[in-house]
Formats: sequence, C-alpha cells, structure tokens
Amino acid sequence: MTASTLAIENRPPLSRGGRGGVAAALSLAAIALAFVGLGVAAYLTVVHYAHQPIACNGIGDCEYVNSSKYAEVAGVPVALMGALAYATMATIVALAWLRRDAMLLLLAWTIAAASFAFSAYLTYIELWVLDAICVYCVISASVMTALFGVLSAVAWVHRDEITGADDFAAP
Repeated sequence: MTASTLAIENRPPLSRGGRGGVAAALSLAAIALAFVGLGVAAYLTVVHYAHQPIACNGIGDCEYVNSSKYAEVAGVPVALMGALAYATMATIVALAWLRRDAMLLLLAWTIAAASFAFSAYLTYIELWVLDAICVYCVISASVMTALFGVLSAVAWVHRDEITGADDFAAP
C-alpha cells in the first residue's frame, strides 16, 4: 500500500447522520446550479465559435461585452472557461457525495471560490471599464455567486470532516 493510498483511506468519510440530509439537499442544489451555469456558458461558447449573434433581445449589449478583449484569456473564451468550471464542480460534488469524500467537497469549494472571484472581476470590467452589460454574463455571475454560497454551506456542514476535527473528538 502506497503512502497516497493510505492517506486517501484515512480521510474521514462524509457523515451520514442528522446533518446528512441538509448536506444532501445542498449538494443537489449545487449540482443543479452548476448545470444552469453550464447551460449559459455552453450557449455563449457555442455562439462564440459559430460566430453567431447572441440573442440578447435588446437587454444590455452582449455583443460588445463578448467581443471585447476581456472576453478571452490567452485566446480561450471566458465562456468556455466557465463551462469547464461548472462541469468540473458538478462532477466533483457528485463524486464527493457518492464516495463520501470531504476533500472532494473542499476541492469543489476552492474552484467555486476562484470562479466567484473571477466572475466578480468580470462584472467589474462590464460595469466600470466597458460600461456595458451582458445579460447572460449577469446570469452566470448570479449563478456562480449562488453556487459559491451553497458550496460554502456544504463545506460548513462538513467542516469537521474537512478539517479532521473528528479525529480529535473524545471517544
């Protein structure tokens, strides 16, 4: 048995007790939010690569925002980065619940925190630099904010398993 295998086996499992129902509901909410965000980000990614206009219905200036220099990082559309982040978080949360692995929840929370910060930065760019709003970007930012909040709640429910505090509890 390798050291890494031993470390994985010694991780505290997610609790199945009374707070497990709350955590399960929050985890399902996180997965649902991730799929909503994935839908928005996938739409923006498809129209980007298809060179099609974004259906904004006169709300905001989606074309201007999504064709700006801030819509890509190193040639990669931020919509694609968002789609990958949403898909990754949904997968990790599902795996965390199925495998009862608190460290996977921590990983999902870390991705959500970074994505939330990046989303806040992009919202700042929309409001103060571009002086234009993309309704899909606002929806994605709102979903990411909610997802970060829900995953924060899940992490709080499982804080003892994440920090290993259960290992030090009195018998």
